[in-house]
Amino acid sequence: MDKKFKIEFDEANVQDSVSYILVTEFDLKPNVLKAEISGDGSGVMILALEGEEAKLEAAEKRLKEAGFNVSITKRIERDEDLCWDCGACVSICPVFCFSHDKDTMKVMLDNSKCIACSSCVNACSVHALSLHL
Repeated sequence: MDKKFKIEFDEANVQDSVSYILVTEFDLKPNVLKAEISGDGSGVMILALEGEEAKLEAAEKRLKEAGFNVSITKRIERDEDLCWDCGACVSICPVFCFSHDKDTMKVMLDNSKCIACSSCVNACSVHALSLHL
């Protein structure tokens, strides 16, 4: 099973190795999709985790107990009123989150593929897309 977690940390736990905990204690395979650390030591990391469902749930609980804010979140949001299905996001997305419906030519969004790179947000000329970490 695969899950994507948003893990927020602060100056108190920024030095703790989240990936090490996930691998050694739960035998999970983490993939860091995005990480940002601000000047005060706080930050956010988006992780894709692969492993058994029970281990994923136990790992989430363990990280919360260690003081991390852990959530599963949708990353890209689209304002349907602003989007005019131009396809700029389709052509720039490195993991193919966006596609055109062949019958309607409407742009379709699959958030399960998103790696929170924000390329599509920058490419959208009408600002219909926003990234929520």
